[in-house]
Formats: sequence, C-alpha cells, structure tokens
Amino acid sequence: MKILWLILVIFTVKSYAQTELFELKLSEAEQKALQASNRLKSFAAEEEAAKEQSNAQFAGLFPKLSLQGGYQYYGTIPNISLGNGPAFPFGTNSTYSVGPQLNYTLWDSFSGRKSYKAASLLASARTEDRKNAQLQLLFSLRAAYVQVQLGLEELRLIQDSLQLANAQDRDVATRFSAGAAAKLDVVTAGRSVLSYQIQFEQRQAELSSALKDLLTLLGDNGGTNVSRPGPPGIANVALVVKLDDLDDSLSQQDKQEIPDPTDQQPQIQSLDLQARSAEAAADSQSAKLLPTVQLSAGVSKIRPDIPNPPDYWQQTVGVTLSLPLYLGDPTPSLAAQQRNEAQAADYRKTQLREDIRRDFTKARNLLVSLRDQQTLATKDVKQSELAARLYYSSYRAGKVNLIDVQNANLQALQSKVNAARIDAQILNQLFLLKSLSGKEPQHG
Repeated sequence: MKILWLILVIFTVKSYAQTELFELKLSEAEQKALQASNRLKSFAAEEEAAKEQSNAQFAGLFPKLSLQGGYQYYGTIPNISLGNGPAFPFGTNSTYSVGPQLNYTLWDSFSGRKSYKAASLLASARTEDRKNAQLQLLFSLRAAYVQVQLGLEELRLIQDSLQLANAQDRDVATRFSAGAAAKLDVVTAGRSVLSYQIQFEQRQAELSSALKDLLTLLGDNGGTNVSRPGPPGIANVALVVKLDDLDDSLSQQDKQEIPDPTDQQPQIQSLDLQARSAEAAADSQSAKLLPTVQLSAGVSKIRPDIPNPPDYWQQTVGVTLSLPLYLGDPTPSLAAQQRNEAQAADYRKTQLREDIRRDFTKARNLLVSLRDQQTLATKDVKQSELAARLYYSSYRAGKVNLIDVQNANLQALQSKVNAARIDAQILNQLFLLKSLSGKEPQHG
C-alpha cells in the first residue's frame, strides 16, 4: 500500500512539473497586440508616407535654389589665320559654366497651395485610418480574449459536473453492492461520466483553438504549445491558462460610459478628409488653366568657347509667362475627376454615418435584451441547482429514477453555461459599442 501511494505521489509531482502556466491580463494583451500587429504597422507606414508627400508639396511653395553647371572638352580645335598673319586656335579645349540658380513661381492662381492643402488633408485622413485600424484590432483582440475566458469557464463548469457524476457513480456502485440499486443504475451512472468526459475533451479542443487565435493576435506564431489547456485547479491539463475573470471584466466594463458615435468617429472623419482633399486637388488642377508666372535668377562663372577665352561672371534674371491653350490639355478632365472623387467620398461618408448609427442602436438594443436575459439566467441557475439536489435526494429515497437525476444535472450544467455565454455576449457588445463610438483611449 505504501509503495502504491509513493508511485502515485511521484506521478503527480511529475505531471505537475510538466504543466506550464500562461497568464495574461487584458490590458497586457492589448499592448502586445498593438505592438505586434503588422497590419497596424502598415497603416502607420502609409500615414508617414502621406505626411512626407505633404511635406514635399509644402516645399514646392518656396523658392528653389540649385547649383547648375556644365563642362565640355574639345579634343580638336581648328586653327585659322587672318591674311598673312600667324595661325591661331579658333576656340578653346575646355569650356564651362557654373553658378547658383534661383527659381520661384510668382503666380500660379494658388495651384501649389491647394495642392499642398490636398496632400495635408490626405495625410490627416491616413491618420484617421490608422486610428480606425487600431480600434478594429483592439475589438478583435478583446473578442478573442472573451472567447478564451468563456472557454475556460465552460471547461471549469464541465469539470465540476464531471466530479459530481463521478461522486454519484461511486454512490450508485455502493448502493448496488448493498442491493439498494439496480444494474441499470450502475450502467447509467457510468455512461453519465463518459458523457461529461467527452464534453470535456470537446470543449478543451475548442479552447485550444480559441487560445491559438488569441496568441496569433499577440504575435505568438507557434511559440506556445496550446494543446490540452485549461483553467487552474483541474486535471488533464498541460497548459494552465490564467486570464482575467469573466465576471470581473464585465464589472469593469460596466463602469465605463460609452458615448454615441459622432462625425469625429475615425471612419467617418477619414472619408470627410478624403472628400475635402479631393476638392482641394480639383481646385489645384483648375488653377493650372490660368496663367503662371515664374521668376528665375542666377549668377554663373563662364568660360566661353572663343579664342583666348576670358573667365567672367554673368548675372541673369528672367520672367516666364505660360498660359495653356486647352488643345490636348488633360487638366480639365483631371479636375473633373477629382471633383467626382470628392462627391463619391461624401456619399460614402453619409452612408457610413447611417450604417454606424444603425449598428450602434442595434448593439444597444441587444445589450438591453441581454441584461434581461442575464437576470433570468441567474434565477435559472439557482433553481436548476436546487432541482438537481432535490432530484438526487428523491432518487436516494427511491421516488425517481437515476435518469431523472442525470437530466436535472445536465439542465443545471446547461443553465450555468448559458449564463456564462450571456455574460460573454454582454462583454462583446460593450466592446463593440466602444469600437463603433470611436472613443477608444489612445495607447502609447
């Protein structure tokens, strides 16, 4: 007997040593997801690209100073003579011109300014796109986190039912040995244990899949073994998963006020900025149909291609006027294209505003229904637990069959699972409302 006990202790210690712990709070998961998301990084890169484009347009509003120069070498210089005089080279081997050149657009009907405005507005739109991508990422992360929380809670509830079924199975076996129970009761009790074991395996597999989805959002691509996960304190678990308690998460989110969505919602704001950017781009194109005046000025040191060339400094100033004659000019069509794109963005913004408000209202209405369901589910859990205990007492007194007891136990488990799922649905709706409102606090 002592040897068997020692073997059991060694096996238990060995199993415990092989168990890994995965602990993660929701706030930590959010930070990790924001840092690991390649999609969010791509939006940030697009935002920076748009800002650089805006900077490039802004630089075009100022004078452009450049160093211009040229050099030529002639290998053969012809010789000429005047009358009977000696021949001399007609030119020089090396010529050059070098000096600073200043160019500035004196007047372009504000085409450059409007082009810069369009680029600046587009950069702001990309900022709103990044904010929206962050909102969507956080919502996906939270939904995945809630799914794992729910899986852990369901697994714990099934484990409790399995333990109850095992205890009742032992009690039925004892009663059968005493002649107080039939063989059918023994078989029925054993099948009940097997049924809960099957449910445990099924829910554990579902939990493993949900945990894998969560880890993928955190940037963990295969680094953590998610086989046989489960909550702390239960058997047949290789990975102990410890997350925020579902009730605690729900209580914390209930304390937060979620405002209605406004036109400052990132998706709506992005489309508004895109429309204004397209309008500014259209104005910039239209301005190109008007006269443009450009100023150029420079100073160059020159060696001309003449006999005995002198080196000298040359100052130049020039004004250029250009006016398109429309023939073969695509500018009117480009301006019309930009105006149509602006109108399309306005239509999309209007539709999106209606869709978001509709979805927000639907989510709020569903949340009210879920609150009512939560109240009813709490009562159902208490009554189903009481009914299960009363059925078992009646069975021991010989008043009901064991199958009635098992049905009552199954109903008690189902009521608890339903209550947990309603809590998870409420939590998801709160996260959805926060995402739709666009008021998510910014993370560093």
